[in-house]
Amino acid sequence: MSKLNLMICPHDTAKNPEKWFRFVQYLNHNLDFIVHLTICLDFKEFHDRLSTADLVYANPADGTHLVQNEQFVPIVRSTNLFDEVVFIANPNLNNPSLQSYQGAKVVTVSSMVTNLATSILQRQDVVPTELVNKDSWLAVINAVGKNEARLGFVYKDTYDELSPKTKEMVTAIATSSEHRAFHALYLSPQVSDRAEAISSALQKMHLDPMGQDVLKDLTIEAWESVTADALLSLLAIGG
Repeated sequence: MSKLNLMICPHDTAKNPEKWFRFVQYLNHNLDFIVHLTICLDFKEFHDRLSTADLVYANPADGTHLVQNEQFVPIVRSTNLFDEVVFIANPNLNNPSLQSYQGAKVVTVSSMVTNLATSILQRQDVVPTELVNKDSWLAVINAVGKNEARLGFVYKDTYDELSPKTKEMVTAIATSSEHRAFHALYLSPQVSDRAEAISSALQKMHLDPMGQDVLKDLTIEAWESVTADALLSLLAIGG
């Protein structure tokens, strides 16, 4: 196969898809085969077209699906980007802590981030009694701020982008630093012979001035291989 089809998680292309076109240009400059980028406008289109992909830059949940159901193999991940969770409480809750989640009603968005949060709590023998699903992380903030539930989980990337005024609606109890959930570049088993070339080119990217510029736009410091232990840890979050 002379051309590979690359698809990117829509969350990562939503604000600035041009940076991913520059990423593909860099790849094509350093590989002896062509990579074509397909941009999807939303997750429905992304999931509908996954079967056409040879390469996928996927979030933790989609990556888990690709490994377990499509036999894709993760070849590289960022050295610095991980999906983490912020534990939040209504400001009127006195001295909130992770122990406050014991037997509590918790609002969240059903996701790998929620699985990560509950696994952290389970290590401390803390088990909420009810997880209430919301349509968005902002809806979680609003629900906790309005005391529909005293506690919640929020995706750290979303929390970090909130305005100071919105952050004042809740109290941030703790932020995880697990480094277990990550986006990665996954390769189809149909083109497994391309793995070494792609992995080698990307792991040298931070050493090249042109590559450094592209990585800066992606907020990626460097690429590294996905070890067997890292993959098992990711899959364990999914249950």
